[in-house]
Formats: sequence, C-alpha cells, structure tokens
Amino acid sequence: MHLVQKGNLLSKVKDRLTRLKKNSGSDFAPDDFKKMSRALKEEDHLNEEWNQFATHFNILNPNLLRSIKKSYPNLTLNELKLCAYLHLNLCSKEIAQHMKISLRSVEISRYRLRKKLGISTETNLFDFLRDFSSSDIEKENLNYGCCGGD
Repeated sequence: MHLVQKGNLLSKVKDRLTRLKKNSGSDFAPDDFKKMSRALKEEDHLNEEWNQFATHFNILNPNLLRSIKKSYPNLTLNELKLCAYLHLNLCSKEIAQHMKISLRSVEISRYRLRKKLGISTETNLFDFLRDFSSSDIEKENLNYGCCGGD
C-alpha cells in the first residue's frame, strides 16, 4: 500500500511536469516547481512520521499489528494504521489529523474496517482491538507455558 501511495505521488509529479512542459513555450512556471517540491517534502514527512509512530507503537504493543494482519490478511496498510490509532483510543477527528485525511474519510474507513473485521456497528472498535490484543497476549502466554495466576 505504501508503494501505491508513492506511485500516486509520482503520478502527480509527472502530471505537473507534463503541464510545465506544455507551458514552457510561454512563461516560466515557478509555482509548479514549488508545488512539486512541497508534494515531495510532504511525502517524506509522512513516511518519517509513520515510521516513528510504528516503531514506538510496536514497542508498547508488540505484535499487535502483525497479529491483526495474520488474522485479517486482507487489511491494507491504511486500515492497519487506522487499527493502531483506534487501539490508542483516538477520536475520528484526531485520526483525520494524523492520517491527513478528512473526517468523512475516517468515518468511511471505520465503516469499511468494521466490514472487513466482520463486526457489527454496536461493537466498539476500541473495545474490539483491546480484546483482540488481550486474547493475543493470552495465546502467547499459553504457547510459552506461562500461567496467569502463578
């Protein structure tokens, strides 16, 4: 999914360069260069933000995203990001800011995520992910022969 996002960025840059090439016969278009530069910087910034977040999230919640992906292999990278933000109990508005998308897009993403996870609208996504995380930890403890009461 990350490669798809990069592909979209490169497509935007290509479109702007094509437009610039068409306009090169007349005036020089410095705004196009500025827009391309901003788009590239924004992409780098988003990559850095997500990588830092994912590193810290995985330290605090080891294997959660990997377990979700294993149980639900059809989830996209953005849906896994949404799961991570929901696991932190962020509201839709905060998620929209972090993912740099509209509030409506978050609501649609939440709906689609529920559908892929096979959970009803009555089930709270935070509770589902918390319970998923807890059951995953219990499974690991059983695999390693740990006892909760000992």
